[in-house]
Amino acid sequence: MINFNNLKNIMFDLGGVLFPLSINATIEAYERCGAKNAADTFVKKLCEETDIAHRYTTGTCTSDEYRQFCNNVFETNMDNETFDRCWNAMILCYPETNRPLLQKLKDHGFNLYVLSNINEIHVNYVEKLAQWPDDLFVKRYYSNEIHYEKPNPACFQYVINDAKINPAETLYIDDRADNIESAKNAGLITVHLTDPKLLENIFQDIK
Repeated sequence: MINFNNLKNIMFDLGGVLFPLSINATIEAYERCGAKNAADTFVKKLCEETDIAHRYTTGTCTSDEYRQFCNNVFETNMDNETFDRCWNAMILCYPETNRPLLQKLKDHGFNLYVLSNINEIHVNYVEKLAQWPDDLFVKRYYSNEIHYEKPNPACFQYVINDAKINPAETLYIDDRADNIESAKNAGLITVHLTDPKLLENIFQDIK
């Protein structure tokens, strides 16, 4: 049970929390564009055998470099627009229920933040989808901009220091258990959200 009376700050992950995800949607989109063995390549080349995914997520690899790498391993020649459409396919939507929910939390007096492992192409896409008011979040911390990636403890410490927040007064919501564990170790109050459809339930006692 969360005691909201003791909270001042609420920090959200994006993928799997504010935006439902499907990695398979991106894999299938690449396959429709001619990618060979896209599922195996996605996991092995992008996530296991190279550090390209980590470098792109932490902003040490450009979008053009990432596109070229993927085109090479997929054996495709997608233009930027096609590549980005496939890459963004994993972000299924921005649920309309999030708009009134976030506004309610802001109106209730909570300071709202985002902390997300994300990359430049996805940043541009989610911000276009969500169309957040400029004053909704105090700050959005994107891994490609702060150059730290969860669950690295330094990522959480960076945000705590930069935002000048007390972890004991801060709720953090994420869909990944390893990120939640690291956030707990940093002193944050946490909720491990297993289904973005359940986000509203966390705040059902706030009127």
